[in-house]
Amino acid sequence: MDDDKSVKLPPRGKKGWPGNGGANSRAPFADGVERMPTIPFPPVRKVKRSWPLFVRVMIIVLLLLVLAGAFSLVYGYYYVQSSVSTFIHPVSRGQDEPGNDVIPSDSNVTGQSWNILLLGSDNDGKYNFPALLTQVMMVVHVDTNNNAVTLLSIPRDSWVYVPEVGGMHKIDQAFLLGASPRNSFDDGVRLARMTVERDYGITIDRYAWVGLGGFSKVIDTLGGLDIDVAHPIVDDTYPDDTGKSANDPYAYKRLYIGPGPQHLNGEEALEYVRSRHADLVGDIGRTQRQQQVLQALKQKLNVGSILSNLQQLFNDLKGSVYTDLSEQEIVGFAGFGHGLPADAIQRITLGPGQGDQNYGDYRNVYDPSVGSDQSVVIPNCNTIQPLINRIFGLAFFVQSCNVNG
Repeated sequence: MDDDKSVKLPPRGKKGWPGNGGANSRAPFADGVERMPTIPFPPVRKVKRSWPLFVRVMIIVLLLLVLAGAFSLVYGYYYVQSSVSTFIHPVSRGQDEPGNDVIPSDSNVTGQSWNILLLGSDNDGKYNFPALLTQVMMVVHVDTNNNAVTLLSIPRDSWVYVPEVGGMHKIDQAFLLGASPRNSFDDGVRLARMTVERDYGITIDRYAWVGLGGFSKVIDTLGGLDIDVAHPIVDDTYPDDTGKSANDPYAYKRLYIGPGPQHLNGEEALEYVRSRHADLVGDIGRTQRQQQVLQALKQKLNVGSILSNLQQLFNDLKGSVYTDLSEQEIVGFAGFGHGLPADAIQRITLGPGQGDQNYGDYRNVYDPSVGSDQSVVIPNCNTIQPLINRIFGLAFFVQSCNVNG
């Protein structure tokens, strides 16, 4: 993963874990927004984009949880209830978060639309849990009435206003800025959630956080992956921040992976997908390697392998997945997803594009937190606002895009 050096933290001692906190919710700025029939907007043309590794890993990990819910329907709910419950971690809503329209816990999945915030973090050793950057921020809009799903990705470099902290920041810093003062996972989720709600006008019903730490463990549990390496991978500055060097976040090593058929364990698979230097075909080669590994992983994640390793897979993902979806809701989404056709899923990224799909512009801006210019994406509210109002059922005149505070 690419490093983000826009925020520097002092070293921490004991790692913080999810805790309690927060206050009762209210919605002082959302009282006037009603979900009402909207004036039809032109359909959004689908553009095929290559997704970052995190997006694809998160989808696979969450698919594993949903499959577990589906298995509970067949093999007995209580068989997996205790394991699934280890990932369930409700985070109370802050005083300034909208709460009037949030779907209550343990609700029926069908008959309503859901907004689920996915957060993905790659702890490369330079940050300590829970004070992490979120390399992925995605809102999954699930419309069970129309059997449709929209995956709305917000680029990590989006230059937006972060409430409570104040000022403009890259959106991937919102979670870190929230978690850092009290070393609290809950505060990180709360501020990241509030940032999306305030800046994009989207009420978040549920969240899911996924760390990449369990990714290699899952591969080891499944017996490794068989990969046909198209050409040698030589990286003289590969970050040596895992395994034996986990305590040295600034260590580097020379990475070499020979061409031809290779059987990779979890750590080797991570090296294969993370290396971003000296690829013979440039950065597109990294994307192709990521797709190759994830395709191999999907082939390993079949019904037989999941059933035979279910408890160990849950153990692998402990500490790497948290969500406030309840057991009932996980089972409900499993049933909903079972009958969802592939063409019912729409993918949109709020980044630079063409015409009415140009949702942002690349620019260098001065970031006072590091005292230097940073490369960012400036959101384009002229195109983002009508898109959000259409997808999330807001009136066409609602000012949903407020990225400047």
